[in-house]
Amino acid sequence: MPRKRRAVSAYLIAHESTNTDTGMTAPMRLLDSIAHSHTPLVLPSSRDPSMRLEVAGPSRFAAQVAGCPLRYVLGDDLTQASAELAFADGARLVGCLDLLRMPAPHLWVEWNDEVHKRVIHATESSADYDSGSAGRKVGIMLRASANGLTAVGRTFWADAGGGDEYSAVTLSPMETHFDLRGEFADTEGGHDALSGGFVDATHGGNAATASLLDHVRFRFDESWAGYYREAAGDPEFKRRLIRESIDSIAWDAPFVLAFLLLLSAKDATRVMPVSRAAINRKRLANGRGPLLDHVEVNASLDAVSTAEPGTDGSGRQSPRLHHVRGHLVRREQRVFWRVPHLRGSGTRGAVRSRTVCLSFARRADHEARV
Repeated sequence: MPRKRRAVSAYLIAHESTNTDTGMTAPMRLLDSIAHSHTPLVLPSSRDPSMRLEVAGPSRFAAQVAGCPLRYVLGDDLTQASAELAFADGARLVGCLDLLRMPAPHLWVEWNDEVHKRVIHATESSADYDSGSAGRKVGIMLRASANGLTAVGRTFWADAGGGDEYSAVTLSPMETHFDLRGEFADTEGGHDALSGGFVDATHGGNAATASLLDHVRFRFDESWAGYYREAAGDPEFKRRLIRESIDSIAWDAPFVLAFLLLLSAKDATRVMPVSRAAINRKRLANGRGPLLDHVEVNASLDAVSTAEPGTDGSGRQSPRLHHVRGHLVRREQRVFWRVPHLRGSGTRGAVRSRTVCLSFARRADHEARV
């Protein structure tokens, strides 16, 4: 399992300020950085430095990101909740995978990697904290099947540059393949990893995380596989290449599955469409590229409802007023978020509780180590 991201295929992208003449500003998202990428990624051949090989870089996906009809940018609260669900309460997520479907044939999901990696370390899923995650944005572009049960993802990330800009965008050389049924019937061909073969990952210290990863496989992009075949004559280099390439993206798969569950759960999230129409009129007038519309998604996990009635239908007297923390509930074929709420009667006193938000506590006997 991964420890940190590695800049496997990074190159510099020139960014422009988002300030306009009227003082309007808008944050430059990772999806904007990719959409503004136009320079192909060309690398020297390892066998003959005079030869140049073009491999898949962010520019190859610029049009796809710009044309993606559904783009999600996660708030830090939802990023944290998704990571906690994936790595501290994975058994609950595993129990709901049969209900999951990809919400659209083509979608983008973007989040703050620092929040994600902080939860991974706090839940002891990883012994080491990825200090390089500070300021890093990560996004995955998903292409799903018509029935929503399978999808192929391409993962991008960028470290913080100056202000709201990024210094470079990195595209992972590996594809992430999701199969919500966990079948992968067509991945057992026995091909080498650099010849189109699939590679899996697991987590030896956490059965729930390992079960989630059973629904995921990884495969090198064809152009990158060809490039690496030239350089991977040394078996040790090849093993390290495969391990580090998977390490850079494997943590993201359980996280994405957790987000999809919270997104589908009733009352778990709130969405806010963000239109860039106003600022784009100024940008286009000044010869600048447009920023992309998207949907910002936050958690609704800390909204507290009013107290429930003092008696129940059986006529029994209710307990003292107390707080019930939020939790996911599955009822047959539906999942919904039971918001934190007050229950009982205030006339019988109150039980004070400090547990007012979503919390996925890890038991000591389920500690995970990489």
